[in-house]
Amino acid sequence: MTDLINLNNFLNNAIGFESFFDRFHRLPTINAGFPHYNIKKAGEDKYNLEMALAGYKKGDIKVTVEDGVLSIEGTSSEDKEEFVHQGIAKRTFKRQLQLAEYVECDGAKLEDGMLKINLKHNPPENKRAKQIAIK
Repeated sequence: MTDLINLNNFLNNAIGFESFFDRFHRLPTINAGFPHYNIKKAGEDKYNLEMALAGYKKGDIKVTVEDGVLSIEGTSSEDKEEFVHQGIAKRTFKRQLQLAEYVECDGAKLEDGMLKINLKHNPPENKRAKQIAIK
């Protein structure tokens, strides 16, 4: 209980951090484990996010970036087919991933049941490391 009280005291005195803490409250309800994904390092400042989306079409998927949060949403049309066994899940989902500062989405494509999203760390010039010449 004292941890909650200390957090509330902090929040009462922390102006401008509301959206930061709201992100933590949203994540458990949004990321329920479906769909599964991988994040691969593709270079010094590049990453690839791969998400398994078997059975989804391009029109079923929406990828957005807002306030540093990458959102992938999928909609499912209700099939009227009768299954004996349905092992491939095709349901509506929303998966959100918090991007680090200066990480940008550089494109996405759906290929062979895998959604591939290219991410790039692109800090402004004044935030990049630079070598200082010794005289």
